Amino acid sequence: MILADALDTLWTLLLAGGLWLLLLTAVTTLALYAIAAIVWGALRLARRAFRGPDRPTWARSRAAARRYARRAPDYEEAA
Repeated sequence: MILADALDTLWTLLLAGGLWLLLLTAVTTLALYAIAAIVWGALRLARRAFRGPDRPTWARSRAAARRYARRAPDYEEAA
């Protein structure tokens, strides 16, 4: 009788430990994903603040806009 109670207690403890382990891994995974998303967003925000908004190449500088505006159209390539 004592052995059966000991085995029943061991089984209950193993199940409880497994559930705690499963819960702990789920919470840790969600926390790591949240931290990764926050770090990625902060790096992207810092890069955008440093470089400015993404724009076409002709809109990044006046010189590039003038250079693109002066080019004659090349209809040979289109045909």
